Amino acid sequence: MRMSGFLRHLWWIYLVLASAAAAAYVLTPFNAATRWVYVLLNCTAPIATWIGLTRNAPKRRLGWQIIVAGLALSGLGDIVFASYTARGEHAPFPSVADALYLAAHLAIAAGAALLAARSGRTAFLDSAVILAPFASIAWLLVVNPLVGTNGTPLAQFVAVAAPASTLVVLYCSLALALGVELRAPGVRWLLGGLIAWFVSDALYTHQSLTGTYVEGRLIDLGWMAMPILIATAGLHPSMVYATPRRSTVTTLTVTRAVTLFGAALLLPTLHVFWEPADDLPLVAGTWASVALVALRLITPIHDLARRVGHDALTGLANRALLMDRLALALASLPVGGPARVGLLFCDLDHFKNVNDSLGHDAGDQLLVAIADRLQDAIRPGDVACRLGGDEFVILMPSVGEDEAAAIAERVAAEMAQPMRLADGSEFFASLSVGLRTTGELNADPEALLQDADTAMYQAKAAGRGRMIRFDVQSRTEATQRLRRDADFRRALAHPGELFCVYQPVFRVDDGSLSSVEALARWQHPAEGVLPPAAFVGVAEATGTVGQLFAVVLDESLHEQRTWYNRTGRWVPIAVNLSPRQLDAGTAEVVLAALDRAGSPASALTLELTEMGLAMPETVEAALGPLRRAGVQIAVDDFGTGYSSMSRVADHAWDTVKIDQTVVNGIAADPARRALADAMIGMAHALGMSSLAEGVDDGDDLAVLAELGCEYAQGYLLSHPVDAAGILEILTAAAAADAVSA
Repeated sequence: MRMSGFLRHLWWIYLVLASAAAAAYVLTPFNAATRWVYVLLNCTAPIATWIGLTRNAPKRRLGWQIIVAGLALSGLGDIVFASYTARGEHAPFPSVADALYLAAHLAIAAGAALLAARSGRTAFLDSAVILAPFASIAWLLVVNPLVGTNGTPLAQFVAVAAPASTLVVLYCSLALALGVELRAPGVRWLLGGLIAWFVSDALYTHQSLTGTYVEGRLIDLGWMAMPILIATAGLHPSMVYATPRRSTVTTLTVTRAVTLFGAALLLPTLHVFWEPADDLPLVAGTWASVALVALRLITPIHDLARRVGHDALTGLANRALLMDRLALALASLPVGGPARVGLLFCDLDHFKNVNDSLGHDAGDQLLVAIADRLQDAIRPGDVACRLGGDEFVILMPSVGEDEAAAIAERVAAEMAQPMRLADGSEFFASLSVGLRTTGELNADPEALLQDADTAMYQAKAAGRGRMIRFDVQSRTEATQRLRRDADFRRALAHPGELFCVYQPVFRVDDGSLSSVEALARWQHPAEGVLPPAAFVGVAEATGTVGQLFAVVLDESLHEQRTWYNRTGRWVPIAVNLSPRQLDAGTAEVVLAALDRAGSPASALTLELTEMGLAMPETVEAALGPLRRAGVQIAVDDFGTGYSSMSRVADHAWDTVKIDQTVVNGIAADPARRALADAMIGMAHALGMSSLAEGVDDGDDLAVLAELGCEYAQGYLLSHPVDAAGILEILTAAAAADAVSA
């Protein structure tokens, strides 16, 4: 345990000891002993860095391994150089030490470049823009004077290669600084060491040209700081964060833009105040800087243009680009020709279930997969667009009616193939598609898109997973729905326009009142009293059905409480629940309403129809708390094809309501009688009661009694009545009971 703690703090122990030794080297008069202190410090750096690399174990090791090799080469160069000076000799030029130093520069630069490589090319481009002016100045002040000096070709090459390799180190250091997260201490130590090395190299080059370099002075501190800081970075645990993730963001920030443009303007500005004998390097450097800035701007501008017209997730066209292409397609139609412009408005059925069950990441994967399949299914000249969410549109610029339908079928076939998500699960997509075509050159693009959207909603209403063509009647119906929706929203905000009537439910055996079903009515200002069929569908489509349910629930529970206060009897009441309301908030709404009214949960029944039974997980999440509180659940419209015996058995509800399409005529139709008998028998076998809807004939009621059906409702027994009518039935029943007693 103690050893582990020591290793954890090894980085700062090394930093303190090495810094103290470096300070002693600079402050102590230079001699043969202190010369080897310098060499020892530089030679321990690759060992310390390797220890850190082994202990911290970053995922991408190659860059650090090359840096360790560069440190080792630099240390060997120091040993060779010191061996000359220790004997009082001047090192020859070039020497083995110079070759080792050049190799060390290139190795450490390559290691830094590998660490920065995953940040993308933008960091390297930005680094080149910043470095270009300095490279031009270095050519004028350093390289150009060296080229004209006397010496062998090898000596001139090494003389020029030394400052050039220093610039390579600076270039890779800048790329690393621009491509990684600088908050990690290990990254800051690494960059500090590389910059210190560059500063000392630059000063050494200047002093060499002026003949003022003396060993053991302050300039050596930078050369010692390089290995010390790099080794500290390698020992620090945060060194694993020195490798950036690949960046997909190429946007040019304000800070970077100012930096890059400032670097590009540096040489032209310098040329105004300084005219060297040969200004070709300044001119070439200026053009290089400008060209690099232009190259750097190409990608952000291209990405910005693409984002303006394309969806960020799928890469498909967005609404703005779609409308532009649609207008162009309409303008390009030949006059009087057979070609038409077509729109396929596609909506993914039950996509919300994917997000709710598998998460939004899986939903995004699915959307990307669907976008790819749409691209594969359409023609080369067609445009696939994502409007948002799970809505896609396909623009067919020149298409015939039959060909448009064929493309819709091809899209549906592509979607029918299973899609495998990242977690290994498979998803079978189903699309509701609206088709709109036109041959009118002056057609309104917005109206065409709305027409296709209308046809798509008709496809959903017709059972989903199908394609419906738009017609003029569809537009009329859509306009009526919009008007009806606006009126209905106003009715929700005006108490009294929405009210309830109650359909009594009687026992079949003795004809006594058993319960009531609350039925919504709308007192429309212009059209009079409207039944549920006139507005429930609109409420479901526009998302206001939850508000309607809350209004009906509150009013019916209030009346239930009133009946109890007048008669002392809790009359069970049933309220219809739309499958579109099945979510985690359903139980909270119902329980709060029961609490406000003071009604017992067992006196409330929720009637669930159609696709609600097709989503067992959603049903359990929404209704589980209500079942545990005592609320009753009834399967409404049983026998219409939406529900099945197996689903009813899975949930074990309380009541099965046999639809009137089965009940009507059972006295005269043996097949209907057999079907009703099977339904009633199934309900009893599962421990549920049976209720027959729409009983309008006495003979049918007699057969229901014979089959054992417990409850019935219908016009034969009673029409829907208001709350006062239910109170009259209760009062009459109480009076009859009193007379009988």
